[in-house]
Amino acid sequence: MALPKVKRAQVWEVDFEPQTHKEEPGKRGRPALVIQTNILNNAGHATTIVIPGTTQVYRDAQGDGYPLRVSVGKLGNMKQETDLLVDQIRTISNQRLLGDKPLAELSRTHMKRVEDALRMLTGE
Repeated sequence: MALPKVKRAQVWEVDFEPQTHKEEPGKRGRPALVIQTNILNNAGHATTIVIPGTTQVYRDAQGDGYPLRVSVGKLGNMKQETDLLVDQIRTISNQRLLGDKPLAELSRTHMKRVEDALRMLTGE
């Protein structure tokens, strides 16, 4: 079976099991945002850098828990409203991607918010 073609800003359903530590997001069928450059994606790289999502959304008085979380709502074929767990970046095998197409694709505005959160969390 051929592996799906991924692009930056797409949200894919991912199998994160087995979970090796309780602090890591686990669960089969979790949404995840591809943040890896399309240079690697187009080169047939065997792994992909993603930000896991959660349907256990968080809202505080200031919003969505930014910059640790970025709310993307319910886009495309996503089943539920989703927050991206920006502090949980992972590199996964492309074999963990489920299905043959992404659930959704983030707008440029959503991607800018994610990129801003990444810069804040990495000290840039």
